Amino acid sequence: MLSLRFAVLFAHIVAVIVALGGSLFSTFALAPVLAAELDPPARVRVSRQIVRRLGAIVLTSLAVLVVTGIFNVLFIGGVSILLAIKLVLVVVVIGLALYQYGNLGTQIWRLSAAGPSPEVADLQARFRRVGLTVGSIVLLIVYLSLGLTRGPGAIVASIR
Repeated sequence: MLSLRFAVLFAHIVAVIVALGGSLFSTFALAPVLAAELDPPARVRVSRQIVRRLGAIVLTSLAVLVVTGIFNVLFIGGVSILLAIKLVLVVVVIGLALYQYGNLGTQIWRLSAAGPSPEVADLQARFRRVGLTVGSIVLLIVYLSLGLTRGPGAIVASIR
């Protein structure tokens, strides 16, 4: 049973790394390079492909996180206040990610088929803002997870 717990925890951590790492790479490395190196029509074509692929990767990672998270809660056997806060934040992240990729990403995909436009640029800016919000909340969730692994009172002790 212990090895199953570690396998589930490993899959959970890998899913966090994939989802957060891909989003941060896209926001801070790829998007600025695309803006600097490609003309608007080419940038739109490449961005369309990135949104579609990254969306599939991030949403798949979120699904893995939900499944492995449920197993992790079952392994723990109870829900502390800290875990409850983390779970509420997870629900917020899932909602924002679905909005980002399911709504904004789809709109960007549809509108960008005609080429660059002010509407697409506005949507891309909103897409990035939502992504940064999601990334910030995920980092908070990771911090809370560290507290969960250290036992009762770990967050209070680490704040002091």
